[in-house]
Amino acid sequence: MGNISSDYYNFAKSEQTGEIIGFVSRHSKTKKLKGVRENSTFGKKICLLSEDLKGTVQTNILYRVELKAMHQGNGYVVVSASPVLFRAHIETMTVPRSIYQIRITFGNKTVYFDPKDGKSNSSKTVEGVLKLLAARQDIEYLETVIEEFKKQAAVLIRQMENDGYCGKA
Repeated sequence: MGNISSDYYNFAKSEQTGEIIGFVSRHSKTKKLKGVRENSTFGKKICLLSEDLKGTVQTNILYRVELKAMHQGNGYVVVSASPVLFRAHIETMTVPRSIYQIRITFGNKTVYFDPKDGKSNSSKTVEGVLKLLAARQDIEYLETVIEEFKKQAAVLIRQMENDGYCGKA
């Protein structure tokens, strides 16, 4: 039975098979496995999901995983994967008649609410941001984050209206 290795990895969808896969490379000095992208120039091995994990792991989410070496040594099988939950930080920035923005940061991701200058429906409207947040599986205390965002968004929109902007967010 092979050794089990544990670390954090992202997964992607294979263009050839449509399966969710990952790639790892062994660090030359520490000999520790590290997640790498498919196009990495380092010598890499594939990570395939065990049968019981198929359909539960999504792309572009960081997971804490356990890997077991394949019998013939040409890759690894992911035997467990649980999403890493990030604490979200909500920050409101206002400069009267100029900037009206809320930033929600978690991990290395940021979701913007900018009812004045937002470039897309998902950043310009409360509903758009709520839809983005509700779809996330990597935010700790998601319901609390959503409630806090709603409160701060209502205050921001009121401030915009008081400054002479009509609120459509």
